Amino acid sequence: MIHSLVAGCFIILAFIVLINPPAHNTKAKYWFSGFLLCVGLGLAERDLYQQNPDFVVVSECSRFLIAPFLYFSIVYFTKPKFVFSIYSSLHFIPFVIFSFFAIVFLIQHEYPLSLPKPISRYFGLFLSFSLKLQILIYWVYSFLLLRKHRKNVQLFSTETNQVNLNWLMNLLYIILVIIVIAILSAGFSHLLIFPYLPIIYCLCSGFIAYYIIPQKEIYPFPETVKAEIQEIIEVSSSKKSPIARLTDPEIAFFKTKLEFIMEQDKPYLQSDINLFQLAEYLNISTHDLSFLLNTGLSINFNDYINNYRINEAKRLLKSPKHTHLSIEGIGYESGFSSKSSFFTSFKKIVGLSPLAFKKVDMP
Repeated sequence: MIHSLVAGCFIILAFIVLINPPAHNTKAKYWFSGFLLCVGLGLAERDLYQQNPDFVVVSECSRFLIAPFLYFSIVYFTKPKFVFSIYSSLHFIPFVIFSFFAIVFLIQHEYPLSLPKPISRYFGLFLSFSLKLQILIYWVYSFLLLRKHRKNVQLFSTETNQVNLNWLMNLLYIILVIIVIAILSAGFSHLLIFPYLPIIYCLCSGFIAYYIIPQKEIYPFPETVKAEIQEIIEVSSSKKSPIARLTDPEIAFFKTKLEFIMEQDKPYLQSDINLFQLAEYLNISTHDLSFLLNTGLSINFNDYINNYRINEAKRLLKSPKHTHLSIEGIGYESGFSSKSSFFTSFKKIVGLSPLAFKKVDMP
């Protein structure tokens, strides 16, 4: 019965994610909702097997959707203009094949291929192994996508902590633990951890609910800009040299103009400044600004903005007029939105913590 309760948590959470009011990351949430629903159906199988064996066939079909649903939710989270194509549908071939056998079994109560019992047993083991292998392969793909995303967000945002999807990476680690446990359960079901699996699943559902519901828009840009951001990410991920979008005289002109804007208007003091907003100051496209930063100045957007913020923080730390501000307050005054991002960036650029810097340079 305990598995049914945990399954209910995932199924309810799936519908909460589906109808969650904020209209952002919509497609990603649809796919993630499907992932949660399939997990719930899979967990319900253990308690409902005796009462309704036919339900097991349906839940087994859903197991072949768990990995693709999770993968495509991460794809839509990390790629601003991803388009689902015919090639994408190939990910669901194992589900279609298994569903064919399942439908025939539900109608005829026997499989379309009659196999001898020994072969049938090994075939069942093969299906179980292939399912675990599928999830493991998709886990690796998902992990690589999220690791790339952590680098890509620095190309267009300084608020990386809110859009870097660290919670999804942590969820992947939990899923990996569950995969390993599932593999071990085949021969080591006597281990003490297995009776506590429902508790782990329950904690996992709470973890997901805490992070997925308030998740902010990953790419808060107009649709045309999203397409440009997608191209910027693709160029950054490619080993090929980017196409020259600006001539050398244009690079020199916009570099001077950008430095003037940063000194006079100080847009870096806006905690939510992004590539699109800074491009509007220069009256150029995000594509051109990205080229200017990465090729003309050899720096990404996040580091460029944070360098100005750290210089501002160093000035405030040395200023006798700002001794009333705490270290955290100086971070906020410099444009940072959180204490952690301020301390991390300061240590990365200066090599000291803000407090250590203040002690060294202040009498």
